[in-house]
Amino acid sequence: MTLFNFAYNNIKRDFKTYLYHFLSCVFSVFIFFLFSNLAMHPALKIVDSGSTIGIILFMASIISMLFSFVLILYSVGNFLKNRSKQFAILNIIGASNGQFNTLIFFENIIISIFALLIGIIMGLVFSKVFLMIAQSLIDGLNLYFYFPLTPLILTVFLMGGLFLLISLIAPVILKKKKIIDLLKKEELAEKNHFLLSLIAVIIILPITIYLHIQKNFSGFIYIFEILAGISFSYFIYNLIFNIYNFFMEKSGRIYIKNNLIKLSNFKYKINTNIKTMAASMILFSIILTSFVYIVGAPLSISKDTQKIMPYSYMYANWEDEVKGAKKAELISEELKSIGGFKELTISYSKLKNKARTVRHIILSNTMYNEVADFLNREKINLSDNEYFLIGVDGKKNPVLSDTIKDLISGYGITKEAGFDKKIISISGYFTSVTVVSDKNYESLSQVLVKDRIYAFTQSDLTNGSIKDLEALKNLIGFEDGKESLMSYSLYYDIENLTRRLVSYVGSILCISFLIGIASIIYSRLYSFVDEESKKYSIMIKIGLSKAELKDILASTLRWLFVLPFMTALVISWIIIGIINQLTLTSYTGLAVICSFVYLLTELILYIIIKRKYQKKIFDNIYEA
Repeated sequence: MTLFNFAYNNIKRDFKTYLYHFLSCVFSVFIFFLFSNLAMHPALKIVDSGSTIGIILFMASIISMLFSFVLILYSVGNFLKNRSKQFAILNIIGASNGQFNTLIFFENIIISIFALLIGIIMGLVFSKVFLMIAQSLIDGLNLYFYFPLTPLILTVFLMGGLFLLISLIAPVILKKKKIIDLLKKEELAEKNHFLLSLIAVIIILPITIYLHIQKNFSGFIYIFEILAGISFSYFIYNLIFNIYNFFMEKSGRIYIKNNLIKLSNFKYKINTNIKTMAASMILFSIILTSFVYIVGAPLSISKDTQKIMPYSYMYANWEDEVKGAKKAELISEELKSIGGFKELTISYSKLKNKARTVRHIILSNTMYNEVADFLNREKINLSDNEYFLIGVDGKKNPVLSDTIKDLISGYGITKEAGFDKKIISISGYFTSVTVVSDKNYESLSQVLVKDRIYAFTQSDLTNGSIKDLEALKNLIGFEDGKESLMSYSLYYDIENLTRRLVSYVGSILCISFLIGIASIIYSRLYSFVDEESKKYSIMIKIGLSKAELKDILASTLRWLFVLPFMTALVISWIIIGIINQLTLTSYTGLAVICSFVYLLTELILYIIIKRKYQKKIFDNIYEA
């Protein structure tokens, strides 16, 4: 019998042992294939790979692959642990290291081939449904079914290569283990790697912070961010447990009820437990934070687009003022029939600058009030020594630039009367907008360059399309590089497509991560069921009650499941606070609602897992 036949028979006769690892591989192939199928759909050929949508699809594929690598590697580790005795016996009866490594390699290759085949078949079966759901949720895309030959080839090569890499890594995991350690695996308590985690944090975290300070956003920073997150999470949970253990010992509470057994039980597998907690917390943080954006982003598209582009159309001519006025009149005549149509010419003065895209402008009080009336905003009344600042991107509060400060201070304008971060043109068109009194504007405009933009709006900003914009450009004989014509509908369509795509792709990834958490918790709890059943069986014989054992098992689950979830919830609120400062929308209200949903879901999952875990232990004890 060849080693390949021996490996195949091992899998065939004891498939239950290989099931968890096999399902992890199948799921990874299935998810990657679905993302590749969407990313390479013919309807998305028009999408530039460097655009937001292209980056979203590319990053989704990368994330799914990284997630697959971690999940499969984690399952391989536990799979090999469960077979420690079998490997030790093979060594005892004469198997060489080469044969031993080849056997493990063949087993992983066989599992990988079948997982690749079944994962792709499942992907082909469900791809139609996947595309139909995507099309119903993402407006403006005709995601018809097609035979995904390219995604299929890509999945075979990339996921096949990933499986090959893991198959080569797998023998290394047990390579340095002694035979006696493998035979008595269940009798060995794990070492606490607190000092190693501390050293890792001390080395990695400063490097990551330094790269951020230097604004070095190359590929290295992302690697260090991931390493910093993993090492810091591991260190924090190690620190929390050590502090808790120290407090329990010093206060004497360790000898109350079952606390000594609970703590000893956790410390016995401390390295596995801490790793499980760190992995769960990281995945929980990603899910909880992402889900708020996934739910909220599509709900506020119209409102947020208005913060980027407050008008139905905005026109500006950069080279010929007379020609610009004529073209603006043509646009006005074409749009007059639309319900609620209004137009406004916004005149201003700007500082001279060789760069056309740098526009520091000064606006008169009267002109600003006309804009405010046009956009239904509050009007202002400035004194001669006051100035008012207007936002230019809709996100950040406006700040008086040194260039403008030096200019207006010479006219005695030194007092800030307030600011409004809402924009009065398309986001980013102006570099800065400063409003001064009419008297001071007359004086300032004498030494500045006069310019204007034309704004057109209607009662329903969403009433329009990109085709309407193209029709207007054709009407006026639009000259690229000499003038600008932007529409609300253009940005609305882009935002709508981008956000719905992010929501859909993000939802799939969140579901994947939830399954990943379930896999991690399952692996930790059930890979040691036999070992723990034997231990608790002895304790029950010497007086441990069933109620006390339930409490001990619940304590383990609280450490592994509840604490990482609560930590992740706090982290997600911190991240949401940061997102609120950087984006156009506040997600606080939605985050409150989602938090209640999270807590309810967590409670249900905790009860289900606890009952199943306790039942499994009791079944093993009383059937033995």
